[in-house]
Amino acid sequence: MKNLIKSLLICLLSMSLVLSADASEQTTKDVADDQLNIQEVVIENGLRVIVVNMKSNGSVTFGVGYLVGAGDDPRDVVGISHFLEHMMFAGTKNISEDKLKEVIGKYNKDTNAFTSYDITFYHHKCNKVFLDIDMAIEADRMQNLKLDKKLIEREKNVIIEERKMRVESHPLSKFMYEAAFKAMFLYSTYSYPVIGYLDQIKNCNKQKLENHYKTFYSPQNAFIVFVGDITMDEALKKVRKYFGSISSSAPVKRERVIDPQNIGLKFTIDNSSDQITIKNFNMIFKIDRDLIKTLKDESVIELIVGMLCSGRSSILYKTLVDQKELAYTLDSLLDIRAYDKGRVNIATVIREGVSYTVIEKEIEEIVYNFADKYLTKELLETEKLKVLNKIELAQDSPDDMQMLILTNLCNGRTLEEIKNIKNIVKKITFEEVKAKAKEFLNKENKMLRIYSNPKEK
Repeated sequence: MKNLIKSLLICLLSMSLVLSADASEQTTKDVADDQLNIQEVVIENGLRVIVVNMKSNGSVTFGVGYLVGAGDDPRDVVGISHFLEHMMFAGTKNISEDKLKEVIGKYNKDTNAFTSYDITFYHHKCNKVFLDIDMAIEADRMQNLKLDKKLIEREKNVIIEERKMRVESHPLSKFMYEAAFKAMFLYSTYSYPVIGYLDQIKNCNKQKLENHYKTFYSPQNAFIVFVGDITMDEALKKVRKYFGSISSSAPVKRERVIDPQNIGLKFTIDNSSDQITIKNFNMIFKIDRDLIKTLKDESVIELIVGMLCSGRSSILYKTLVDQKELAYTLDSLLDIRAYDKGRVNIATVIREGVSYTVIEKEIEEIVYNFADKYLTKELLETEKLKVLNKIELAQDSPDDMQMLILTNLCNGRTLEEIKNIKNIVKKITFEEVKAKAKEFLNKENKMLRIYSNPKEK
């Protein structure tokens, strides 16, 4: 297998490729039509193959994901999953770093990778005739990564500079993200920053990277996603050709420490800096795991957040920005995790002369009374239509469809749930949304507020 991959890669470098019924039946049909066209097959070595066949002018969005992320990092080397992602672009035993970059740049419309808390994903977008190149590259990287000490030290310095630029010298990032996660997740590994900590990045070495690679980079711990002009039969033929002979390591047991729920701790972070030029106020509500057990639960929360605080049409935006002119802008972030609680972060940029206490009081009045005072059936139907339209548009965009699948896999959802997401959203009732809003939007779940403002001269 190694010789096959090596020969193919070398060959591809030197040659140019040429683009050469009744009511019950109707109800069943409607449900089937609303299912997303997602197929999955698990091949002999445990590798999951996910295919969405759609018209895409001959292009295919292809990627390999691994069930490993910052939440799996050992406590003594936080950031190692992200570090390993960097090293995956530094060459293998069969192809050098420069040649790898040359091949990727020549035959791909787009290539990238990301590390989250629960997965690491390597993404390619190419014409279908070049798909074998990307698959050969990923099969090679899955088993033949070359961890050169000089390249490790080079990437270590790159990551350290990345950390300094994005976090150490950026007070909003440092206090609004890292401090917020530390307050939210007291024991959980979700408190770790994906990029890692400076001292632990510096102490990362070849042996630690090799151990992480051998533990998690295995077919049994991986999945492949194809979206575009490709069928399942075509995909399986190629997957078995390039990945079929790769042996799986022992099953990976993900060691996760889950925070206890409802411990009642509240936090306030007050951050002043001469690097901050505007006043920011963030209010964070936790979402206990028992409120988001299923994709339906999560979809209900998404609808609530959309109506309450997401975008210009939301209740909080129209009230605080448009009507009362207390803030320049307002938006939110809904953050769901696969193994622990989630959060919604309501973020504002406050106008001059407006105090934090005024903004906080206004937000609380709307949030705590949302279910009884602001939620209407008409508002809910409008929000459901927005969500359904977004899913509908994803069915015509390989990139958006791939991201829809990845986001839900990251959140711990099954593929069967993802296939039925449109039906799930359609069947959500007003009563279910109202009940969930009362469970979620209350004083007990308000766990963090962050003030960030210019330092007084």
